[in-house]
Amino acid sequence: MLKSFKTELRLNESQKDKIRRSLGICRFLANQYIARNIWLYRLYRRGILDEKQRRFVTANDFDKYVNHTLKKKFPWIDQCGSKARKKVLVNAEQAFRRFFKGQAHFPRFKRKNQQNVKLYFPKNNKGDWTIWRHKIQVPTIGKVRLKEFGYLPQGVTIKNGHVSWACLL
Repeated sequence: MLKSFKTELRLNESQKDKIRRSLGICRFLANQYIARNIWLYRLYRRGILDEKQRRFVTANDFDKYVNHTLKKKFPWIDQCGSKARKKVLVNAEQAFRRFFKGQAHFPRFKRKNQQNVKLYFPKNNKGDWTIWRHKIQVPTIGKVRLKEFGYLPQGVTIKNGHVSWACLL
């Protein structure tokens, strides 16, 4: 029988700071991407861009712009993982694609008080996402203690700062 348990992470102050900083950087990049595409879309609506020119910048092209231009202007962008930054841009690009297909509203700017920016911690090394009885190894954050003990996790899912895992009983 497989059961799922949710528990919170017990983060120390430096780990909380890393997460806050990474969320802020991802929110900043998402807003920069949306602002750039609003500018292009307005040019398109005025007739300055024709049908053959793009109405929005792709995530890959904007990521190149971040790496070559924005990082020089804002060096603190490097404090967030590159894969987390890339995933935020891909999500923003999907929002624009859904808008142009007529499936969704125009993408909105991300606000700090209405946090809907997600953070991704991909497995880069063999030691990432190693699970012990009372702690878990999260990439870029390090070893994090769990608030609840007594479960032997098998599979792990992190959502909104909560850890959910399946375990055998």
